[in-house]
Amino acid sequence: MPENENFWDFYWEVRLQELQNLGKKEAVLAASKLIRQLAVDGDRPVRLLELGCGEGQIIGTLVEGHSQVRSIHESVGIDYNPQSIEVCRRRFPMMRFVDGDFTHAEILENLGQFEMVLMVNALHEVFSDSYSQDLKEVDVPAAKENVLRALSGAAARLADGGYLLLFDGLEMMGDIHRKVRLRFRTPQAWEHFMTFVREYHPFKITYRVIGDPYRIELSQRDFTRYITKSIFLGKGLWRTERMESYQYFNRAEFTRAIEGLGLDIVEQRTLTVDEEKWNRQVQIESRGVGFPEEHILIVAQKSRSQ
Repeated sequence: MPENENFWDFYWEVRLQELQNLGKKEAVLAASKLIRQLAVDGDRPVRLLELGCGEGQIIGTLVEGHSQVRSIHESVGIDYNPQSIEVCRRRFPMMRFVDGDFTHAEILENLGQFEMVLMVNALHEVFSDSYSQDLKEVDVPAAKENVLRALSGAAARLADGGYLLLFDGLEMMGDIHRKVRLRFRTPQAWEHFMTFVREYHPFKITYRVIGDPYRIELSQRDFTRYITKSIFLGKGLWRTERMESYQYFNRAEFTRAIEGLGLDIVEQRTLTVDEEKWNRQVQIESRGVGFPEEHILIVAQKSRSQ
């Protein structure tokens, strides 16, 4: 397997064009580096487990890209959507895919342990599943508990010295109910926002018109959800994306959750949205407020002594 970083930079640049604007590319790049790091010890197997693998874009691409690594074809993907699993099995017949809900402990317990567990845009779906018909929004305390249980189940699948790689949405630090004033620059941008308000499901988006119809005030929480979710409006994915809150933990909550599992965080960084694009549509009038950080990438390792 080539060790030259320039080779891998070029390889993934070619392979990951479809993930370029989804943020997931960063997760693949980080996982690839970890696989190569683990593979330095030629006697050690490198097996991946992806929880919520969808149609196998992430894990399948990683296994194909590192096919010479020992035991990499023993990697496993899990997803609750049987149609997605069928696609995985057709595209990546060399791997094992499980049709099931990874939040069910009995499914994970039968899989053994892995050198890397991947959770790429998976936990925000766990959070969003705790929608309460009584509240007419996500039951946040219950949802966060479900996320913590899912994280614990994932960490339990790690072999000694193995890595958990998590990539997902990021809630802002501080007061999420802080008010933000916006002005939409065009009628099209205003209609885009209004469509989002009508169709977004996990939380009711509330706002107050200030002066002309294009100037509003809303909470930082709702502003963040608009920025991170409305990119799917008008696309086929909107049918499912409109049902999910991309945010659930802020950076401090992620840190506490990961370290509470006895894992050591070896990398943590955030990715921002396309500010140039949003500045063409929305002007932020509140001082000291910028466009929110959208994604967080965390790599955490299980100690060999555990």
